[in-house]
Amino acid sequence: MIALVAATALLLALLLGLVRLFIGPTLYDRALAVKTLLVRAALICAAMAVAAGETSWVDVALALTFGALVLMTGVTKLFRARTFQAPLAREDA
Repeated sequence: MIALVAATALLLALLLGLVRLFIGPTLYDRALAVKTLLVRAALICAAMAVAAGETSWVDVALALTFGALVLMTGVTKLFRARTFQAPLAREDA
């Protein structure tokens, strides 16, 4: 019962994150909102795993968390370097 209440609260937080995703003033806010949505979805999967007693939901939660990590690493590289390509020559400072 507590897991279902937690999943419902997380679902409400997920919906508020969707609002931030669509209304966020900067691109950084939107990227952070996507990461937050993925982590909250993973937490909902974990809460549903406890409520249903199914261990396969935990695998889904771990996959979502790993996907969020990989996605945010790529987005951060894109924001910083403006490209995914490795530099061809080093910049001497």
